[in-house]
Amino acid sequence: MLADARGLGVTTTDHGALDLYDLGVRGLLGWDAGALERFRAAAARDERLALARAGAAVCLFLDERFQEARAEAAGARLAAEAQSARERGHVEAVALLIGGKTAEAEAAMRAHLAAYPRDLVILQRLYFILFWQGRFAELLALTGDLAAANADEPFMLGLHAFALEEGGRRAEALRAAEAALARDARDAWAVHAFAHALYETGRSEEGLAALPARIEPCVQLGWFRDHLLWHLALMHLACGGYDRARALTREVFERAPSPIAGDLHDSISLLWRFELYGRPQGDAWAPFAAIARERVRRPGLLYHAAHLAMALAMAGDGATAGEQLDLLRERAAKDRADLVAGVAIPLIEGLHAFAGGDYARVIERLEPLPPRIVELGGSRAQRDVFHDTLLESCFRAGDLGRGTRLLAARLQMRAEHFWLHRARRTP
Repeated sequence: MLADARGLGVTTTDHGALDLYDLGVRGLLGWDAGALERFRAAAARDERLALARAGAAVCLFLDERFQEARAEAAGARLAAEAQSARERGHVEAVALLIGGKTAEAEAAMRAHLAAYPRDLVILQRLYFILFWQGRFAELLALTGDLAAANADEPFMLGLHAFALEEGGRRAEALRAAEAALARDARDAWAVHAFAHALYETGRSEEGLAALPARIEPCVQLGWFRDHLLWHLALMHLACGGYDRARALTREVFERAPSPIAGDLHDSISLLWRFELYGRPQGDAWAPFAAIARERVRRPGLLYHAAHLAMALAMAGDGATAGEQLDLLRERAAKDRADLVAGVAIPLIEGLHAFAGGDYARVIERLEPLPPRIVELGGSRAQRDVFHDTLLESCFRAGDLGRGTRLLAARLQMRAEHFWLHRARRTP
């Protein structure tokens, strides 16, 4: 048995296979589009290398190639049967996640990390379970608890930096992100934390000057590079650079519309923001509605479902929008947390109402939701689009008292150009 780059045992005698596996892990942690190829090359050199097959399964899962991901996870389980407890635990946690058993995967990951705190592949997967459930206090506790065991690991700093930002500790987040990038300028998640920290502290002008140089070294990225550019577009909007934000949106998201969930969220949320700002997008919605029509029957994240609803509603596809709501109502019957019926359905009904110009209906459906919208997952910056829909609807409905109260809270959080302009137009 050899040891990987983090000192964890790996059942292989092939140093070349282990090197490829380590490159795959580094790629997965750094959002490198070549991670899958490296995991597969490692497994090809040593078919017993169960961890490499598990890594490939994660990459396929993230690329939404779910059938292939399940096949790789099953192969990893077979290969790991006669291997160490660490390898078996790692593979089992991954297989549970890919098999859709999220609660079981979380329990397995927590137990695994208690025994092997330097297994950052498992940490990263648990991190995103918590992220997509809006459990940010737990996310920060997770990275804080494991920071000491991974003090030499640049990727740990980047993970912790974003958790600090979402936990409201933004000055610490910025310092941690900059420290991570000083160690590794290609740590895309640290770049991401850096962007969030500047944006959330209202320093978007500074971000516009600094972020492109931070993104530039990250040439290895796939769709996640688009997400970093989405942050740049948000900063342009915050500073009133609407035309520059629109040009960036066209170049990054509309030239070749992508069905990958991350790209789709970003594309749709930017177009929706232009609609909020009184800049109708017309035919720009059509390709995203076409993608949404292909995806509404897939069960998945409710955050994702809300974005599909935006595209369908703005493109005027009431039939598919209604079908999506019917499917969600069926899903609600099995939802013990009441997240579907209590949050997702009224949110989507409110989004439909905004697209239809029924702003009083938006207020009715969205006003009770802010305390629970975090449960849909996504970052604070991503969730703003839902809160801002309620805020803008108040003004469009002529409900100036409610709108003024919400606007004051919005400006206290982050004084962006459009909302400052709204404040000046408010009696």
